[in-house]
Amino acid sequence: MTTARPTRDDLLRCIERMAGTPVLVAADLVLDEFEYGTIERVSREAPVLILRHERTDRLPGGGANAAANLRSLDGAPRVIGRVGRDDAGESLLRLLADWQIDVTGVWRDPDYVTPVKRRTLAGSAHSLRQQVVRMDRGGGPPVKRGHDLLMKTSAAAATAVRGALISDYALGLFHADTIGPLLEALRPARTPVFVDSRSQLRLFRGATAATPNLQEAEACLGRPVGDDLQLLAMAGAALRDEIGARTLMVTRGSHGMSLFDEDRPPVHIPVYGTDEVADVTGAGDTVIAVFTLASLSGSTALEAALLANYAGGIVVMKRGTATVSRDELRRAVRDDAAFDARLEPRHCG
Repeated sequence: MTTARPTRDDLLRCIERMAGTPVLVAADLVLDEFEYGTIERVSREAPVLILRHERTDRLPGGGANAAANLRSLDGAPRVIGRVGRDDAGESLLRLLADWQIDVTGVWRDPDYVTPVKRRTLAGSAHSLRQQVVRMDRGGGPPVKRGHDLLMKTSAAAATAVRGALISDYALGLFHADTIGPLLEALRPARTPVFVDSRSQLRLFRGATAATPNLQEAEACLGRPVGDDLQLLAMAGAALRDEIGARTLMVTRGSHGMSLFDEDRPPVHIPVYGTDEVADVTGAGDTVIAVFTLASLSGSTALEAALLANYAGGIVVMKRGTATVSRDELRRAVRDDAAFDARLEPRHCG
């Protein structure tokens, strides 16, 4: 059983190895929109604020954000997924192309509307803009079992990558009829599979690793966990065994992350950063991207989890759907005054 603690130099070497690592990204692709406005007055038509529009930012969201994070870390993502034949789909493909991300595996579905999450942020002329409303639109029929573009493209790409990242936002690409066949299509190439699933992680039996949040772990245990590390150990072990994964990393918000790996006792990693969070949008995408890329480039599960913890702390300090770079990770590791304490995580269970 592994118990060695990584050093700063170990983590810095992990960051160096990330460059150029090819990763298959099978994902629900989303376009994130952020509309910024200045508050002018209260409307006479209704008790609502009237905003003067300043700008609209469009960014890769959902699984597209995970791919953007891989690219920001100098990885080489190859994306498989679908968009609609609409303006949002065109915008999303252009954004991914601007990131120099391979989107040859993305198809245009005429019966699908590209998912868009539009957030309106408001503030006075001299204050920070804060989110006041979000409107989601898009979606369509689930992808059919044995879908050629999903299965064949995934199987072909698996031979040219080191592993696969699956980003499931429950938008119809992944379901009971496609998850099993997709994992089977990746199996001949012995492709490690890392999963971030919003609501159906238990269907991904046979995945190498997964990054559920605390609520998903609690659902598996069937009772609240809260801050009880003994219950968390039970929940993490139960969920890891249920999906047959080698590694499970449970994200716990401001309480950090808990790692359940077959090579070591469960460990709790304190959160990196401060409580002054700017925006949690897309933080999970960053976490799975860093954890996947680090693991596929030779890091241990604990090293990958520590780097993912740093990345999550960095990205929530940014506004909007954000990414993290290798330079930012290097600075975090080098400048972390609590590094030694962070490498003495509490054992649970």
